[in-house]
Amino acid sequence: METKFDFNDSKENPDIKKNASGLFKGVFIFLKSILNFYDDVDKNATVNSIKADISMKGTTAWILICSILIASVGLNANSTPVVIGAMLISPLLGPILGLGFSIATNDIETLKNSFINFLVMVFLSVITAYIFFAIIPVNDESSELFSRSSFDIRDVLIAFFGGLALIIAKTKKENISSAIFGVAIATALMPPLCTVGFYLAQQNFTKALSAMYLFTINSMYIIVATYMVLKILRFPLINYANSTRRSFINKTVSFASLLILIYPIFTFTKVVNESRFDSQSDNFLKNELVGLPNYDLLLERSSFNYNDGDSKITINTYGQKPLSDETISFLNKKKDTYSKLINATLEFVQDKNNLINSNEFVKELRYRDSIELISKTNEINKLNKRLSDLEKLSREKLIFNSLSKEVRIIYPNLREFEVFETIKTDFNSIDTILVFSLKWDNNLDQNEKIKLNQNIKNWLEFQLDDDVFEIRSNIE
Repeated sequence: METKFDFNDSKENPDIKKNASGLFKGVFIFLKSILNFYDDVDKNATVNSIKADISMKGTTAWILICSILIASVGLNANSTPVVIGAMLISPLLGPILGLGFSIATNDIETLKNSFINFLVMVFLSVITAYIFFAIIPVNDESSELFSRSSFDIRDVLIAFFGGLALIIAKTKKENISSAIFGVAIATALMPPLCTVGFYLAQQNFTKALSAMYLFTINSMYIIVATYMVLKILRFPLINYANSTRRSFINKTVSFASLLILIYPIFTFTKVVNESRFDSQSDNFLKNELVGLPNYDLLLERSSFNYNDGDSKITINTYGQKPLSDETISFLNKKKDTYSKLINATLEFVQDKNNLINSNEFVKELRYRDSIELISKTNEINKLNKRLSDLEKLSREKLIFNSLSKEVRIIYPNLREFEVFETIKTDFNSIDTILVFSLKWDNNLDQNEKIKLNQNIKNWLEFQLDDDVFEIRSNIE
């Protein structure tokens, strides 16, 4: 029995086509069932919940003040857990959600109310942080504070996706506790507000404005996220009977919508471009400077700065052998192979005479080292002399103790025995001499004292194996 296969059959198998279609449809239905959140939305409850949380009065205001104080302590102490704890009780969400909701639903009254409470929230937060940082004794700039005065793409993403999570959770029928999604929002809002207060207390208005800018951008992205979700869920618009008022409100809301949407898109584009520029600049320096003399030092000294239209990459060779024109030309060509670096300026900081300057620099370092070495040597010599004096004193004390015991036995008429050093000069030279001071019994006559002095001198010469000393006694 022979079986044949026809490989030229171009007809489609209807069963296979049907099965494939069913598979794709099943996957689509499955994914839709997972990602669909329309059925979980309670529009009336969402509206009531958003409007109820807008007000910044009474209890809410005091909770805000307390949370700002806790966050300020955490930021000042550079403690992330403390900052997170403050975020859990922070009521910053209400006015911002109200702004997004009012723009999405054409609700001008809620828009005004939300904006007023938003300003109150900002004022209370900043003034609380300002007072705290103005009166506490420790005002060092921590890494947590510093990071809240600079702006990058991660802040945008945190604010936007945190806003999405917030409004999606807010629309759910069984409302999720705000603590769950509030942390993500507070991450983008609370630390920048505290940082504004810190820099105002330090009278650093530039960084204070930078932190406020970060807070404003983050707030805008949360509003954008809220606006998008409510539009997707088709929350009903508020219509006004008065045609003039309706027209005014529509124009106002449309303008606010454009402002809220366009400006964050602009800033996002700028932040993305800056992030790509920084990444490519770092790769350019690490990859293209390889093989050049003192690569590690060149990489350490090099820098880059993004400025839309006037971005620069600086390579600093000062103090080293300058790069040749061929090398500079090659690096400029390699720079243009990076898409985000084409319009950037490659700047070289070097001096044609820097070899001389480098030699002078080395000479100066050696001179400084020599001075320091001399100073250390003098200090060591002083310490050695002091140690020698102490050793000498210790030796003399031992000698004195030994001699005093013997001389008391040998010469019972001796009442006092003293040993000390004296400095003498004949105006030609200076010498240090050991002196023995003796005090004899007053009952002895002068001749006896003279004789005893001579005996002791002979005895001391034998004991010390030295004749360079003096004898002094109470001979009249």
